[in-house]
Amino acid sequence: MSESDASPINIFAQAPQLTSEANDALMAWQGTVTSMLQENWQSLLGTDIAISLGNTDSLTAIKAVNDLADPGYAARLQIGPDSFPGLFAFSSRMVLLLVNDMLGTPCEEWPEVRNLTTVETSMVELLMGEVTRAISHAWPEIHPLECEQDCVIARPMRSRVFPPDEVMVRSQVVFETSLGQEEAIWLMPQSGLATIGIDDVTSEEVHAEPAPQIRALVEQIPVKMVARLGDTTMSLAELDSLKVGDYLTLDQSVCQPMELTVDGRLQWLGHPCRLGTRQGFQIIASSREGVS
Repeated sequence: MSESDASPINIFAQAPQLTSEANDALMAWQGTVTSMLQENWQSLLGTDIAISLGNTDSLTAIKAVNDLADPGYAARLQIGPDSFPGLFAFSSRMVLLLVNDMLGTPCEEWPEVRNLTTVETSMVELLMGEVTRAISHAWPEIHPLECEQDCVIARPMRSRVFPPDEVMVRSQVVFETSLGQEEAIWLMPQSGLATIGIDDVTSEEVHAEPAPQIRALVEQIPVKMVARLGDTTMSLAELDSLKVGDYLTLDQSVCQPMELTVDGRLQWLGHPCRLGTRQGFQIIASSREGVS
């Protein structure tokens, strides 16, 4: 081999890890994803399933992909404004378990691995679509994160989605089913995560300070803030029949943050809380510009 030939990739090389700050941000986002996914799937499945976040590590793409369950299925994702690639991969037996549950024929033991029918493939695409929706709406900022499902891949271990030496972040998603525990793997490149602000570098913007006199005046202006719990729609007949003690189902998921507005413009996201004997609001995300 000449000196100009490429060196072989060492799949056992230690990949650079995320800093603790970046890892905390990643896990906070992914933890919300798992909570929302559990809620979204519950309306599609016939039996209860618990979903939680497992371990997260960094490694090269060739090692990460080679470790995927085979046979298996994965949603190929396009994430963020730059549409960086991602994979959300399941074992075949987990996919078949979910499909049988959706069909109303829950398995009493792990199903025998086989190819999916056309109808079953469509059902898997529906499940993966909920994965995409959870990833998007769990993003802890004012606007949901762009996330689209490119396609569903059979046998993702054989896929060529990432360059072999790409440094990946691998997250385990744990599913507690009626037949026991199973894991899915969520793969994203570190370079892609950097484009959405999960990286090792924190940039600081410099803002011009207003004159002290102007600032003092502005700080005295009263501002009315409104926390929005959610919306619902009903017919006039349903509205007329409402009485004390009735419950209303709102469009807001219990996993989604509430909106805090100023003059009708969205400024913050957060969660309700209790502060002594008063209702409170814990801010988890803010917008530097008003959102119509």
